[in-house]
Amino acid sequence: MVVSTRCRCRHSERLLLVPCLAFVALASTLLQGAMAQTTYSTPTHQLQHLQDPNVIVTNKNGTVVVYSPLTGNEIPQGLATDGSGSGFSLPAVLWIAFSFTVGVPLMLAGFRGWRLTTGAAIGISVAVTSWSVFVNTLDNVGISDITLTALVLVLFCFGFIFGLLEVGRMVGLLQLGIQGGLAIGIRIVLLRNLLLVPEPAAFFVNWLLIAFCGLASAVLVIWKQRAGLLLGSASVGTFLCVLGTDLAVNQQSGMSRGLRYLIDRNSYHVVDTTNNGYFPPTGTLVMVALSIALTPAFAYAQHRFFKGPFCPVHDDDIESLHASNEFPADEEPKPSGEETLSSSPNSSPVSALSQSMPLLKDCCSIPAATEKVRTTEGDAIANDS
Repeated sequence: MVVSTRCRCRHSERLLLVPCLAFVALASTLLQGAMAQTTYSTPTHQLQHLQDPNVIVTNKNGTVVVYSPLTGNEIPQGLATDGSGSGFSLPAVLWIAFSFTVGVPLMLAGFRGWRLTTGAAIGISVAVTSWSVFVNTLDNVGISDITLTALVLVLFCFGFIFGLLEVGRMVGLLQLGIQGGLAIGIRIVLLRNLLLVPEPAAFFVNWLLIAFCGLASAVLVIWKQRAGLLLGSASVGTFLCVLGTDLAVNQQSGMSRGLRYLIDRNSYHVVDTTNNGYFPPTGTLVMVALSIALTPAFAYAQHRFFKGPFCPVHDDDIESLHASNEFPADEEPKPSGEETLSSSPNSSPVSALSQSMPLLKDCCSIPAATEKVRTTEGDAIANDS
């Protein structure tokens, strides 16, 4: 058992070493490409070549007008703040606090968080999904940033509570794995002005890369649960921490702007999204690349500190199931009860049953004392006769 456990630990270390080196090399390459001097088209040129079947963009006397191809009516345009606030307003402060409150525990001890980690995973899924739906369905008037932020955080709390329950345990495990890959893919896409693939006609390629990373991470958490959960916890944690740090340093012009540019495809925000684009400061690019490189390092640190399974109560998880059902190489598992019955050939059936049934063993000690009393009584009767 000890040898098998050591071999398993060494195998897990090798699994974590490969993505560690790959992430470092990838982050370095993408950062060099992002820092290179590149010529981008002007916002007006981007509007003219905007590949969006939901809108028709025209430029009349320097004024950009957006029409619906279905009705022919003009689509009024609004600001794509999407609940981010401005500067250090209340919504911005709430997002900073949320990022660090959830991100730091996942980054440092997500593998030991158990129900707290699954709760955070489901809560993040609910929050991101609801936020995406809101920003892509609201009209040009929309709702205030503080209202949108409060709604998303309340929905996160509901998802978090669901993840604390037993019914949400396995869902939370899979969600954590998927989110880890998505967090890596999104950061890779954000490592360049106007996203990794800036051409509007090929915008979908950015999402194909993100989806591939999420799928690969989901496969990893199913195939090797421990490695998948370690990388998932570290990836989501570092993503939220770098988001909170960037919000505090660069406010809404850095990573926040990139997320809105990537996700907000609302026809009421076309002009704002396209005109402002995504041109992150150098500090944002450095922090995002560094967070990608540190993800496997934090995953390996959690692997070294937390040796036990992810769920300490349930032994039916993918990794803990193998650890609890291992047998020596020269011994085969036997059906329940057969091993104890055949362990000592010279033992009586009552003795064998007493070993396999502790309650029967306690009861078997009574007839011995009773037999001794009966023998004494028999001797006394013989003497009297």
